Amino acid sequence: MTAEIAHLITPSAEEAWRLVGHYLHGLAHELPDQWRLRDHEASQCRERVWSRPTENGQDVQVALWLRLYDTEVPCDDPGCAAREMYLTSDGSGRQPASGPLPGFARLDGYAYFEYRTHPHYDGWAASVDPGVVTWLSTAMALYGGYMRINWFDMGDADSMGAGHSLWEVSTHQMHEVSRWSSIVGPHGVRDEGPTNPNSSPVLPLPPEVEAERKAAAEARR
Repeated sequence: MTAEIAHLITPSAEEAWRLVGHYLHGLAHELPDQWRLRDHEASQCRERVWSRPTENGQDVQVALWLRLYDTEVPCDDPGCAAREMYLTSDGSGRQPASGPLPGFARLDGYAYFEYRTHPHYDGWAASVDPGVVTWLSTAMALYGGYMRINWFDMGDADSMGAGHSLWEVSTHQMHEVSRWSSIVGPHGVRDEGPTNPNSSPVLPLPPEVEAERKAAAEARR
């Protein structure tokens, strides 16, 4: 994989689900005795991926860099439990409709996706279809990648804070790479971090995202 490249993706819930379904079906063929355990481990990791962003702030921007690759495998085994579970949905039940692996999963480099989120009475709310966030968080837990969280919090009447953190997801585990925060209160400014400033990877941005950020920076001058 060419790590210096990132492609912007805006998948539907069905496309995001197919990343998950094909991965787990392929894993069932590769490791027939372990795929259910891997599925369980990934589901636990997914819970952390989708809940972590709203732990610090009221207004949060999330960017995902997913290490996608081709996981579609041929299968004509009528007794394949994984195919029945993950690749036969018509979209009328709990899962979106099954179908071929999205083409963007076969591109070199990272798949890049971003969204905004905030805490909600029933967990969290997002600027995009929550189904997309759910299944892409699951895909992140399976395929691996990085998640950057930029957060802002108004705090109470006399304080506010902002910060960011970078997380790596690999082997169904989430690890903090770096963190920085700044809290403004009645006693001044308290900065914490950045932690591990020399170990954070330089992650690429898709060309259109880079151009958009450059234009926004020019407009602020």
